[in-house]
Amino acid sequence: MRSRHIPMTMDEFNRLPRKLGWKYEYWEKCAHISPAHHVVTATIELTPRTINSPYTLRPVETGDEPRLVSLYIDAFKDTIEFCDWEPSKIAASAEEDIRGFYTGKRGKPLPASRVAVDAHSDASVIGAVLIVERNGDEHDFPPGGGGTLPYLDILFIAPHRQRRGAAAVLVSTAMDELYRSGHKRLKSHYHLGNEASRDWHRRFGFKDEVDHFLAERYYRHAQYELHRRELIGDLTETEHRLLVAKVEKWKHRADELEIIDRQHNRNLPPNF
Repeated sequence: MRSRHIPMTMDEFNRLPRKLGWKYEYWEKCAHISPAHHVVTATIELTPRTINSPYTLRPVETGDEPRLVSLYIDAFKDTIEFCDWEPSKIAASAEEDIRGFYTGKRGKPLPASRVAVDAHSDASVIGAVLIVERNGDEHDFPPGGGGTLPYLDILFIAPHRQRRGAAAVLVSTAMDELYRSGHKRLKSHYHLGNEASRDWHRRFGFKDEVDHFLAERYYRHAQYELHRRELIGDLTETEHRLLVAKVEKWKHRADELEIIDRQHNRNLPPNF
């Protein structure tokens, strides 16, 4: 995936649809579209899961590492996370991240991690979910408390097997194992500009942890879309009302979170 540089007029630029998580700039009579690289944290409550899988699911093994590196490259090489990266750099990142899982550099590896194997064809690994344990954020535990939480560190499926339910089956299996081990919640992260990942997290049941920055992004995106559609003049009365409500919702949320951030910063000890 590459950043885009599209010749156009300023008027065309002002009417250009925009995607969340991407940066839109204009200079030298061109629109320049590149990743904004904002990561969203999401959480899901753990409950018992019923799993009906067409794949064989098993724990991650040491011998899986080379195949996981290869799968990682295939799954992520054309995503926003690696936009404008050269293939050699992507490969190096894949090796570092998978090795980091095995060595505990990315967090303590948990036995809930799973791989999916296609037992009906060539018995190859077609996907994996890697779960680690990390320290939770300050709002994850009661004041004065502390502890660790399971994180969905990396989830990837072979491109030719994506959108067939493998990701949901893998994560459901991991969640069931975590639940039986006594965990209550699972955290995950996704790139705001990765539309497929963003939509999958929401469909699966993850809830975004909305901070001021994220609320501001949603507000600015809705505000721009309202202005763009008003310029074009193609809004129906219903569409206009819904867009205005969306702008007001995110503006109100962003303002609330900004006040909370200011209060929090005032309460920090000196030289924090």
